[in-house]
Amino acid sequence: MGRLGGFLFACWLLLSSSGCSRHGAANEFRVALSADYPPFEFTDKGEVVGFDVDLARAVAHALGRTAVFHDMNFCAILPSIQAGMVDAGISTITATASRIDSYAFSDPYFYEELHIIFRAVEPIKGKEDLRSLKVACQLGSTMEIWLRKHGQGAKIIPMDSNVQAIEALKAGLVDALVVDSFQAQEFCARNGTLDHIFLERSGDGYAVALRKDSPLLSTINDILGELDEDGTIAALREKWKLQ
Repeated sequence: MGRLGGFLFACWLLLSSSGCSRHGAANEFRVALSADYPPFEFTDKGEVVGFDVDLARAVAHALGRTAVFHDMNFCAILPSIQAGMVDAGISTITATASRIDSYAFSDPYFYEELHIIFRAVEPIKGKEDLRSLKVACQLGSTMEIWLRKHGQGAKIIPMDSNVQAIEALKAGLVDALVVDSFQAQEFCARNGTLDHIFLERSGDGYAVALRKDSPLLSTINDILGELDEDGTIAALREKWKLQ
């Protein structure tokens, strides 16, 4: 089995074991997410919480439905949408050109700053220093997209989660990790041997991912516009310290 075939098979296994059903109740808004990315989505005392979780609940309420969350590895989210096992993915997902060919995406609801984490004893001054370094990122994330466009010759090491990547960085298996600003602050606060710097603002915003033929797209765009205008999204940014 080739590299791509192995990756797709692994995602199928993850999807099969995620507990998703092909048939949800009519009053449910089934949302796929990967709860390993605070403050957007993470688990606290056994409950999935975060900015995206609250946003999904607000969208579900406007739809007259109840949000039901399916936590899975990030690489399984889009396949679960394609298979009809969930209605949407709300999990810091970027609408790339290749993804737009197969899925529908809402208008962006959030734009991110990208940072790079490194060992403090081996400081990195900017993206020009990435050349020839082993740089980790979460598989399928905005950060991987950025690295493949602007990585300055870096050797890109995609990983299933940033927690895994941080451990690889601490162990010296990679030289750096690209994450968002909030992840960078959190990881460096917990690990005194690490430091981080700003890279640039991502031009690719986070959006709600849907099936290509989803009838919900225009309605969700209207809802996101209303949530922006009435201050709900701003309030959620403040609640989760995303200012």
